[in-house]
Amino acid sequence: MKGRPFARRLRKAAVEIIKGRGKGGHVLGCFEGRQTMIPVHGDIDYGPQFLRRICRQLGLDPNEVI
Repeated sequence: MKGRPFARRLRKAAVEIIKGRGKGGHVLGCFEGRQTMIPVHGDIDYGPQFLRRICRQLGLDPNEVI
């Protein structure tokens, strides 16, 4: 899955996406007091393990987001 569709799915799961807080192709994701950087680079496909790790850092169930 690419970064932008993943960020859209996170947004649907009530994660706040802050565009101005990341460097380059990254945005900041905030959910219930937790924060993590989310890469949104152009055509790069991210593996499922990497996407699950981001979900866990935010305290989300990866099966509901991915």
